[in-house]
Amino acid sequence: MKRAKRPAGGVAVVCLGNPFRGDDAFGYLVYRLLKSAGFPALYAGAAPENVIGKLSEWKPRAVVIVDALLGGKPGLNIVKLSDTASPLVSTTHSLPLELLLRAAGIDPKCVFVLGVKAEHLDLGDEPSERVRRTAGEAARLLAKVLVTGSLPSECELGDEGAVVAGDVEDSANAR
Repeated sequence: MKRAKRPAGGVAVVCLGNPFRGDDAFGYLVYRLLKSAGFPALYAGAAPENVIGKLSEWKPRAVVIVDALLGGKPGLNIVKLSDTASPLVSTTHSLPLELLLRAAGIDPKCVFVLGVKAEHLDLGDEPSERVRRTAGEAARLLAKVLVTGSLPSECELGDEGAVVAGDVEDSANAR
């Protein structure tokens, strides 16, 4: 198994999701795009706890979690993890991410969720064209974050069509 290299700039990207549950494939698609371009990213599948050991080892100063969201606005949504407690914007996982990250020694105030509104989550569904397109946008945005080592400003995110809360190739063949 190939080891993920430590992220430059202290920003770790963790992609979550199930590629066989429709729009929940968002994180998987972003992961595949980042890895195919040579960027470090972790894929945890449907269980964020799969990468907690690696995050604990890396000790990043910031973490971006990529996942399908239940709720949110069209396009990319970027929220502080602390803001995902709202029933309008929550991830598709049942274990509290904040608890897992604290176990890895990561301050939840330094964790952001980058996601897209999920509409089709049935087993066997293909991801929607909207989710595939948005995965490409997310991968380009995260590539910038990984190159610079800093999270983008609200102005930069405006060009990506993202919704910001707080400070802060083609995916069709990625499956």
